[in-house]
Amino acid sequence: MDFESEPEMGHAPPWPFDTFTLSDGRSFQLADSVARSRCLDGHSLYTSRASLGSDSVVVKWCWSKTRMHAVRIIETAVSSAKARGDLWIVDHLPHIIWYEERRVSHQEYEREHGGSRTLQLLVEEELRPLTELTDAEELGHAFLGIFRCCRWLYERCRLMHRNINLCNLMYRRIDGKVHGVLAGFDLAVVLNEHSYEPHSENPLAFVACDLVDPSPLFPVDQYLYRFDLESLFYALALAICHYEHGMLIPPEKQPFKCWHRLEPTRLFPEKICFFFDSLRRWKPTPQFSSLYWLVVYLRALFKHGLSARDDFRYRKEAETGVASDDGFDGDTLGGHVTFDAFEAVFLTRLPPSKSEYGRASAEP
Repeated sequence: MDFESEPEMGHAPPWPFDTFTLSDGRSFQLADSVARSRCLDGHSLYTSRASLGSDSVVVKWCWSKTRMHAVRIIETAVSSAKARGDLWIVDHLPHIIWYEERRVSHQEYEREHGGSRTLQLLVEEELRPLTELTDAEELGHAFLGIFRCCRWLYERCRLMHRNINLCNLMYRRIDGKVHGVLAGFDLAVVLNEHSYEPHSENPLAFVACDLVDPSPLFPVDQYLYRFDLESLFYALALAICHYEHGMLIPPEKQPFKCWHRLEPTRLFPEKICFFFDSLRRWKPTPQFSSLYWLVVYLRALFKHGLSARDDFRYRKEAETGVASDDGFDGDTLGGHVTFDAFEAVFLTRLPPSKSEYGRASAEP
């Protein structure tokens, strides 16, 4: 798979063998390549493909004194969905095949946690990256499904993902229909459990403008749900402009290529320019041309919201002598960036739907 950004690759498995036996007696065979990323609690999270019997799966493991964060988040969401009768949401979340904790003796544990030797092991269904999709209609509706998942998680579970990027946007097929899947919950926060500070370890290309600004006039003191919406918007823009036939196009043709290498001091003006400059500086690849206006109209939500905030600050300064955000709805940029506004754009600007992609009666 050719992702826009990846965790560190090339790490050795945390045990001196490539086959591991689960507590139920099943064994999986690890793939050669192991990726390492960072969990919410600061511990290293390792990920690898594996074979479990005849099935291809994804295995994640870490050492932590608390239950693996992503497992708890997903289990809570699935339980809530079943209790509410919102079973459609399960199609947009990763499926946990197995989870266990055990004590294992290995020097890597001591390096990670100063003697803590509790291995937390998660086996998930292997999903396909959204960037493999080549049909504009399927891609657009996969993004709609992921957006609805984000909305449901926030409104029903008070959960924000905080790590939306192309590596964590996947899909599965059920009866031939594509379902977008939101994965990578290792940095997610539940509002009543954390201070949900604005810090984000998401690749900067997908981080909201307010969090990239190196010298903000009014620093952000908490993470907002519109930051997840902005990350999802960037992922959509990059997916339709950088991919064709399931592969990245040549770097010289990628309009947002510089976003992956710029420091915040240069990336922030690039993103502002994207919102306010001419639309002609970017265009989707030919197979995704029908999604152009979807991106344009979503882009307008942020453009109008950022403009409204600037206008509010200027008026405050003219009236009081001091620029201020006091009284402005920063959570939604003056009511411009909301779940309802996002949904309305998706429903009016997606390509004409085939019957199987119409809104499912079980969905909101």
